Amino acid sequence: MNRRRERADGLPYRVYERRGARLYSIGYKKPDGTWAFRLTCAISSVTKIAELRRDAIKRAADIEMGAPTEGTFAALADAWLARQRALPDGAQGKRADSTLRENERELSMLKRAFGVMHVGQMEKSDAYAYLDACQLARDKEGNPRPRAEKGNKEIALARVVLEFGVRVRLIAINPFDGVEKLATRRRDRLVTDAELALAVEIGRRMGGPQHIVGLALRTAWLCLRRSVEVRALTRDQITADGILWEAAKRQRGEAVKRGLIEWSADLRSTVDEALALKRNKVAGTWYVFGNMSGQRYTKGGWKATLSKLMVECVAEAARRSIPFEPFSLQDCRPKGVSDKLASGATDTLDATMHSSERMVRQVYDRRRIRVAKPTR
Repeated sequence: MNRRRERADGLPYRVYERRGARLYSIGYKKPDGTWAFRLTCAISSVTKIAELRRDAIKRAADIEMGAPTEGTFAALADAWLARQRALPDGAQGKRADSTLRENERELSMLKRAFGVMHVGQMEKSDAYAYLDACQLARDKEGNPRPRAEKGNKEIALARVVLEFGVRVRLIAINPFDGVEKLATRRRDRLVTDAELALAVEIGRRMGGPQHIVGLALRTAWLCLRRSVEVRALTRDQITADGILWEAAKRQRGEAVKRGLIEWSADLRSTVDEALALKRNKVAGTWYVFGNMSGQRYTKGGWKATLSKLMVECVAEAARRSIPFEPFSLQDCRPKGVSDKLASGATDTLDATMHSSERMVRQVYDRRRIRVAKPTR
């Protein structure tokens, strides 16, 4: 607890000075009573005392702006994350909660590489060393598993964190400005009807978590939804007219977008089947595609459950001598878009809740054959 100053000394909040017989000291006291920093010099050096006062006032202002009391990348990353969470909704630069959760996971990877490094000593070559490591990454079995896209995203986030360091005057120049991204291959996976049907069939046969995942894959295709939207589907989104979805992404300052996917026979039967699935005895029933405990699947939990389903699908496809390539929940949205465009549907843009048709066609349209009428 802070006590009232004994005399007005003109110093900022939490900055205290002491003039002893031989030494002068000034520092910033944190809420827990420890010193964030403390500067000292000889009491006889008037010029040095004035210099330390100016330095202490500047450093205290930086701390109040959110600057970390340490100069490491880990401390700066934590300060950036704390500032993001403290920003009011609608504030410029405020990120969505789902984005921050993903950023937190990305920062944990960055801290392993840069955590103890002082940001003033970081160089652009550090970013390239990180990207090179991502390109040469291997899995637990030692097999090559490059993660170029993830590496690009993580270095982009590191640049944002370091720019915050510039804002709070911890560094003068962002060392990660102008870093070239790794070349990535655009994903062009188009799930076939047979592959999706096999995943649902095997999910039903395996039961439990895999049954849930199989129905979620089918729902994502029918409703053209993103992975995060399907995993977060709750019972209150199910209405008499259809399923009311809320867009997981939106631009800064843009109002929340909601879209109704009306019932079809296939969608109604798929959702009814999901709602009828039995969970554990004490499980809740709020999430339509929740886990066996009734909770929303984490990314890791979903990935592990989906992997088991895909492994069994590959084995079954081999037994039947039919083609099958594992796919994920995020592959179902492009399939839905491609199928609707192939059928001549005119409501694809409304179904995706995108504002740009160019975005839909460039990212999600993966039709292998385009059909058109002649000029006349």
